[in-house]
Amino acid sequence: METGNGRGPGGGRNGPGGPGHVVLVGTDNRIIASYDDEMIGRKIHPDLVDQGVPLESEGQRIGTILAGPLLSAELNQSERQFLDSVNRKIIYAGLIGLVVAFLLGWLLIRQLTHPLNRLTRATEKVASGDLKHRVSVDSNDELGGLAQSFNRMTENLEESEEIRRRMIGDIAHELRTPLTILSGEVEAIREGIYEPTEDKLEEIGEDLELLSRLVEDLRELALAEAGELKLNREKTDLVDLVERVGGKLAELGEENGIELQIELPKTLPPLRLDGDRIAQVINNLVKNAFRHTETGGEVWIRLEDRSGQAVIEVSDTGEGIPKDKLKHVFDRFYRADSSRSGAGGSGLGLSIAKELVEAHGGKIWIESELGAGTTVGFSLPK
Repeated sequence: METGNGRGPGGGRNGPGGPGHVVLVGTDNRIIASYDDEMIGRKIHPDLVDQGVPLESEGQRIGTILAGPLLSAELNQSERQFLDSVNRKIIYAGLIGLVVAFLLGWLLIRQLTHPLNRLTRATEKVASGDLKHRVSVDSNDELGGLAQSFNRMTENLEESEEIRRRMIGDIAHELRTPLTILSGEVEAIREGIYEPTEDKLEEIGEDLELLSRLVEDLRELALAEAGELKLNREKTDLVDLVERVGGKLAELGEENGIELQIELPKTLPPLRLDGDRIAQVINNLVKNAFRHTETGGEVWIRLEDRSGQAVIEVSDTGEGIPKDKLKHVFDRFYRADSSRSGAGGSGLGLSIAKELVEAHGGKIWIESELGAGTTVGFSLPK
């Protein structure tokens, strides 16, 4: 039986891939000794050389021994070129991907920071007092929602500032009118133009009472808005309260040719509330209804039990209020019809009513239709 001589490249036991074949590789990674002469001078890949057994002399590497199994893993030159080409392409692709990722990241950051920078500049302008400045909304995402919220906030600030300015002017006007009248009356009496008769002193007393009531209304409103208004809560029969307040107001309505009607339930459980404050709310609402109802008109007070809440509504047959003015009726000194500013009232009645109702944990609302009348209602929790 014949056996191979081991000199072929893929031969038997001692072939290049055989387990018994051993080569010596020099420091330049080339084979310098081999059983197969054809392999001498062949360059071995550095990665494969690193897996061999190093030969050292005086601490320096002078060669490497590679066995057959390691040589079987050696790649020829074309394969190494192909592998190097693939590696280069992978590196190039990685570099291109890195550049693209950087550009995309830069664009994303710019897309995020640009609107934020605009919002920052807008905030600085608003902080400096420019309440008319707005931010343009270019998207429907979270940043667009933030810009819309900022614009709404700025609009509310501008509206609040306008209300504050108007309120200061209204306070000055409301205080100046009775003070001017009082000053004129006193000066006239001092100079002898008027005699200090009982009627004249009564007129001065009425002006002083108006001035005192205005100041007291302002004080109560300030306390209520600050949450410092004290409520003397006790069990109160709301049916009896509305009936008593309505009875007194009915006389005032008759003097002005207005009929006041009261609709009450048969029974209603007592509520813990400040009876005097709720009476003040009803009084303010009814008097406001009288001022906006012509002679021959009607005003109703209705008390109902709705879903565990006591609801009181005051309706009139007056001229009504335009829809665009309804949201301002509870503002201080606001009058839907500025021509009626001298028709009694300080413009604080509805504002005080709102604060007193909310201090009791209730809610107040208004409904109106031009030419059909207005209804102002409020609810009180049981």
